[in-house]
Amino acid sequence: MPTEPQYFAQVIERIARDVIAQLQGLSDSTLNRPAPIPDANTLFALGTHTVGMGEFWVLALVGGRRIERDRSAEFRATGDGPAFIARFERWIADVHAVLDDLPAAALDQPANPPAEFRLTGNLGAQPLTGRDCLLHVVEHSATHLGQIQITVQLFAALDRGLVKPAGG
Repeated sequence: MPTEPQYFAQVIERIARDVIAQLQGLSDSTLNRPAPIPDANTLFALGTHTVGMGEFWVLALVGGRRIERDRSAEFRATGDGPAFIARFERWIADVHAVLDDLPAAALDQPANPPAEFRLTGNLGAQPLTGRDCLLHVVEHSATHLGQIQITVQLFAALDRGLVKPAGG
């Protein structure tokens, strides 16, 4: 039976692999194409934010690693599919490296996020714990997986002429 940290690693990996399955095989132009709805992100930006958020909350806040993160740049990110998928694969491996041998009691330890993140995932006045951080990663990653799934479906429907963009 997996430990609690191992179980979190398995769930996070499953979500990340679902993201990879959605994005693998898409052209770079599709990955970097803005969805034709107001304030929408590209698939590349959504994926970059998902992995950037996950690296920060798992590897830095739970694992104690130093992670350089520019959150606002994640939403402007562009790039190519193979490197993008490789980043997800590295993140999955790093999640397991941090969580697979982590004692369950470590999840009760306070996390020390920067001030702008202190209320994220916090349901009360208590400091965030490692468990809070991992729950946030599961919740946030699953939300972005859903956005990615819907965006991929929208692009497929647009490309097949099943829907028309507004004004088109």
